[in-house]
Amino acid sequence: MYDSPQPSWGAPPPPPPGPGYQGSTAIAVTARYSWLTFMLALFKPYLAINGQPVAARWGRTVVPVPPGQHHVHVHVPYLLPSRIGTADTVVPVHPGQVAEVEYRAPAIALLDGAIGPAPQKYRGLPAAIALVVVPLVLLLCVCGGLGAAALIDDSESGTPVARPTAVEPIPARPRTTEPSPGATGAVPSDKPTLRSAPVRKLVGPAYAAGEDTYTMAFAGWPFAFRTPGTWGCLAGRIDLPEAQARVCIDEGNPGSGQRLQIMLRPCPAPCGEAERDRLTAEWFDPGAKGRAYDKSTWYVETPTDAKGRYTLDMSHFFTTSGGAWQVGVGAFAPPAKKTVIQKIFNDVLTQTG
Repeated sequence: MYDSPQPSWGAPPPPPPGPGYQGSTAIAVTARYSWLTFMLALFKPYLAINGQPVAARWGRTVVPVPPGQHHVHVHVPYLLPSRIGTADTVVPVHPGQVAEVEYRAPAIALLDGAIGPAPQKYRGLPAAIALVVVPLVLLLCVCGGLGAAALIDDSESGTPVARPTAVEPIPARPRTTEPSPGATGAVPSDKPTLRSAPVRKLVGPAYAAGEDTYTMAFAGWPFAFRTPGTWGCLAGRIDLPEAQARVCIDEGNPGSGQRLQIMLRPCPAPCGEAERDRLTAEWFDPGAKGRAYDKSTWYVETPTDAKGRYTLDMSHFFTTSGGAWQVGVGAFAPPAKKTVIQKIFNDVLTQTG
């Protein structure tokens, strides 16, 4: 769905050696992750030398290679996006040398990894620490204010009583409650707006009048679409040519088990059957067989995957005054909440119809 084929960089290296390897010419890749991203321990890093996969793990992996220039690629297979921390480098190896390379996964999933001579830095670490520390400081301040309020003496009885403490609320981001499927959200003029169009349904229900929704309007995109009011989207990275991506989650309940990724890229002229087939194959998981909704839309629906989740993928093509486009949407959710993501898919289809 999200991975693109690995390039070929020449002859494959020999199989990786065992723990006691004492060879004279090799590349040693040490892969690390930050304490803030301890969940990455559940995923093994993907390592490729000259385009050929090599069994790797967190820590040091030694790969025997002949002398010369060798391309080293590392990323971490993930959920959505399906890979994070992509990093590439070219390593010169001299006869009798074990070239040491260090890879560090980013502290924020949307960033690239760092690779090169040790020591490398965890990209995004200061921002990640701020995201953890600032909420804790705010929480401590609020709790401290409440504790201080509890010690205020009552002026009449002289007995300590709890008094209400006024806490400045964090401003909520604006939401849009659309009265009808064709209503237009209030967004800046340099961003797209919702258009009035007949509702189209890929699977499941569409948004009903009066539902609490938020209009996602990304600058430079030729369409806007709606999500539930508590959802938010962040810029993402995807290994597809000319593709722009966003990752969307329920910010009101991050642990809800729901996540959606949406991708937009141009469809090369003439954007006929051959071009659409190729771009769709690049979007879907290898071997996945999409069902045709119409001549410009294919989808893959899985009621329950190996992890017990409902999954839905869509590859859709549409045209604007600016040319032809492919929009790809992939999402998963607990089966009981599948209608939440189905409504987003149907809104994207409606707005790009």
